[in-house]
Amino acid sequence: MDKQKMRERFEQALNDHEDGTPQLFLYSMLDFSFEYGEENEEVKIKAPISEIMYNPVGYIHGGIITYMADTAMGHLCAAFQDRPSVSLELKTQFLRSVKSGELEAKAYFIKKGKQVQFAECVIHNEEGYLLSKITGTFYTI
Repeated sequence: MDKQKMRERFEQALNDHEDGTPQLFLYSMLDFSFEYGEENEEVKIKAPISEIMYNPVGYIHGGIITYMADTAMGHLCAAFQDRPSVSLELKTQFLRSVKSGELEAKAYFIKKGKQVQFAECVIHNEEGYLLSKITGTFYTI
């Protein structure tokens, strides 16, 4: 791990952070980029795989996968329900792992209610391999 690059990344994430906005420290630290699909009501997040995502055996930590999916589904609910939502329940299925490349999370609704949303998120690598499938239940605030 290049300590100087990590320090620079950390400093940039600190500078980018703004409470109550999509500019959060971890989004910047993990280099998340967001794309909103109005027509299909979907949210995509892309992020390069880096060493800070690894678990002790050198693969992407399951918590990173779940965090990315929770973020994508949360943004989905906020963008297409006009109010923020909070997670009530998440289920993560880990199907495959990788050590390099890019992650792409795609979140979409299974069912939209007035107060409760059911969403799903699939995470692939840039070669199209399905790495994880996550479902979530969200409560609109």
